[in-house]
Amino acid sequence: MKHYNPTAIEEKYRQLWEQELVYTPDMSAAKKPYYNLMMFPYPSAEGLHVGNMYAFTGADVHGRFRRQQGFDVFEPIGLDGFGIHSENYAIKVGRHPAEQAQISEENFYRQLGMIGNGFAWDHRLETYDQEYYRWTQWLFAEMFRHGLAYQAEAKVNWCPNCKTVLADEQVEDGQCERCKTEVVRREMTSWYLKITEYADRLLDNIDHYEWTDAHGEKHVGLDWPKKVTIAQKNWIGRSTGLDIDFAVSDESPAAGETITVWTKFWETVFGVTYLVLAPEHELVEKMTTAEQQAVVAEYLEKAQNKTEQERKENREKTGVFTGSYVINPVNGQKVPVWVADYVLTDVGTGAVMGVPAHDSRDFEFAKKYDFEIIQVVAYEDAEINAAVAQGERSHEGEGSLVNSGDFSGQDAWGAGKQAMKDWMIEQGFARIRTDYHLRDWLISRQRYWGPPIPMVFSEEAAKQGIGEVDGIPGWFAAENDSLPVVLPHLDEYKPEGDGTSPLDNAPEDWKKVQINHPKFQGEGVRETNVSDTFLDSAWYFLRYPALNRADANETPFGQVNEDPSWFPVDAYIGGAEHAVLHLLYARFITMVLYDWGLVPFEEPFPFLFGHGLIIKDGAKMSKSRGNVVNPDEYIQKYGADALRTYLMFLGPYDQGGDFRDSGMHAMYKWLARVWETVKSVSKDAKTDADFASQLHQTIAANTSEMAQLKYNTCIARLMELVNLWREGKSVSPEDAVAFLQLLAPFAPYMTEALYQDMSADFDIQTSSADGFTSIHTSAWPAVDESKIQTQSVVIAVQVNGKLRDTMTVPTESANDKAWLESQARELPLVQKYLEEGTERKVIVVPGKIVNFVVA
Repeated sequence: MKHYNPTAIEEKYRQLWEQELVYTPDMSAAKKPYYNLMMFPYPSAEGLHVGNMYAFTGADVHGRFRRQQGFDVFEPIGLDGFGIHSENYAIKVGRHPAEQAQISEENFYRQLGMIGNGFAWDHRLETYDQEYYRWTQWLFAEMFRHGLAYQAEAKVNWCPNCKTVLADEQVEDGQCERCKTEVVRREMTSWYLKITEYADRLLDNIDHYEWTDAHGEKHVGLDWPKKVTIAQKNWIGRSTGLDIDFAVSDESPAAGETITVWTKFWETVFGVTYLVLAPEHELVEKMTTAEQQAVVAEYLEKAQNKTEQERKENREKTGVFTGSYVINPVNGQKVPVWVADYVLTDVGTGAVMGVPAHDSRDFEFAKKYDFEIIQVVAYEDAEINAAVAQGERSHEGEGSLVNSGDFSGQDAWGAGKQAMKDWMIEQGFARIRTDYHLRDWLISRQRYWGPPIPMVFSEEAAKQGIGEVDGIPGWFAAENDSLPVVLPHLDEYKPEGDGTSPLDNAPEDWKKVQINHPKFQGEGVRETNVSDTFLDSAWYFLRYPALNRADANETPFGQVNEDPSWFPVDAYIGGAEHAVLHLLYARFITMVLYDWGLVPFEEPFPFLFGHGLIIKDGAKMSKSRGNVVNPDEYIQKYGADALRTYLMFLGPYDQGGDFRDSGMHAMYKWLARVWETVKSVSKDAKTDADFASQLHQTIAANTSEMAQLKYNTCIARLMELVNLWREGKSVSPEDAVAFLQLLAPFAPYMTEALYQDMSADFDIQTSSADGFTSIHTSAWPAVDESKIQTQSVVIAVQVNGKLRDTMTVPTESANDKAWLESQARELPLVQKYLEEGTERKVIVVPGKIVNFVVA
């Protein structure tokens, strides 16, 4: 085929790759296993948009590169198809979720097949498959039996739109992370998983976990993007402080009780002038005097009508006096006790000590309600110190203790703080306690499309105080041989929003079940909530390698301990939006399985790469803007290779880029030129020295940057190489093949076609004894240092940090900043961006980069 025609080659090689099992390694005989995994996708019912393709393509490019380096790459695919996203769409279009799932599955796999990713297609899984969720249910049942699952009544996050409870991690700024509806609080009985028991390990492993990568290099700490590790650390939120007991005064109706506050700033306890309780605190009613009952009751009613986010954002602090006092244990002073809705019951102890001289929130509250302001830390800055002393402002910072009894004059954040802590503990009214932001994982969902929680309740057993697990009377986990608890087909599956579950309407023969347990035999009723979809995705990576094994139906993830070669995942690639949801849950579940002796590693994803996001014509893609890019039309028009290569050229893979139709067309034209250029190679051609030099410089640079997933600069070098080639340089068939091998991860179809053609045209060995060798299993080109000349250097030219062009300059000019800047300004692709804005400054790194900063 003389001219580039993507349609003519893509279907041919897609079928050939699948037929030849090019991307399916021998799981039992792999010599260099490499588990390359894109984060578990949920199948958007409306199909994949170009942003999804960006994520998948970048992960696939990495897998292809590692495969060419000689690794046996395993890159499976599946669908996280249970859950609210899928169910809501089914409701929207008027289809049953099971029917819609099949439609979405077919479309999803069709689109992924078109893009040309190197998936091991015979290792697919879908979370709504009974053979998958059987093991999700097994996992929950085992968590229950090991004391890690329990049921409790508590205030929970409720999404009025999704009509279900949400875990804390699924609430963002007071809104449902799915639909952005404001979340409210409800009292409900729910199932929880004890992730808090793993808080310290989840936190400590981030910086201290020891592991070895696929190259044999040892590491300490997870190799993750910093913003993800910061997000996890903040969410776990470990903080050590003191519990300090304030005894209720004798004249209070709650005399004899103690209110405990938790604080990291115990050095300011001499400055406490009031205490504040959360409206839900257990002592509010008891502390309230008869005279204050009416106003307190009115305040509590108003607080109950506020969302948690409204309370957190409470710009105007409000409160009400209970009428009672406590005694400050350090100085014996009486301190009034108030109720205020800015205090939350699940933060600390639900009671806060007010130190208005040294906390801005406390200062605001004290000014409004005329509390005394006592300075207990003096500062070196005379102006600040005077303002604090006069009650004109608050301040937090290092200083010396004042008005603090025997501790006055000591360092507030040093010796004085330590001495005060020791004294309070010795006196018996304070204790060291570590507090966490992390809360147990609320797993119950009042929806239909999910795995039924595999639990059975017996009223009779509960009356007798009998349960499978001590302390949880009445409840029994479904026996393993009875799994899966199949999700029954319901015609009426929509949630009511009243706290009940759609499965409450399931047939009686599904709900009623016989309990046959050594502790109890009798009739029980199934739990009708389904589990959070994040439980489905917390272990899926363990299931992929086990598929197609003889024992796949007997064990959830095969004999991992006997053959751990595929674990943990070598490269995990996905979005940072999963920082505290999926990633935290998957780490937790893996640690649990490690403790049970079922897997030989604690961390599932030691290496994580976070990709960026794609925008369209300068704006975030959204339906309302009408700028969502459907990849199908671009593949039909330009071919998958052009789309893949353009997406990877847009900008750094960890940052994303701006998708423009003009750029897409330009990439197609460039690939057509590549096709034409390679096709022009003659059998006896010898490579010119300057081309060979640049080729091997490119091999060296791209080998390094491909490993770092710096794709856009790799493509830029290939473009520079083609430009040199088309200047009339002679290139041998062997070096043309080397060029194709460098391009292959980005443009798999075209490079395969050209590679096979060169085998036929030039007798280059591309076939094995088995009859077919793909370019994608051929060796990545090796650098020949002897061919590298030093007469020229490739300079990257950027605008606002994004690569816009490159230029090859003489080595002797590579350090001349002024000359480099002037040459860069002459590049047409750069001039275009300079004309679109106001130039602020130019950054020149000699021998490497020219970067124009434009506003």
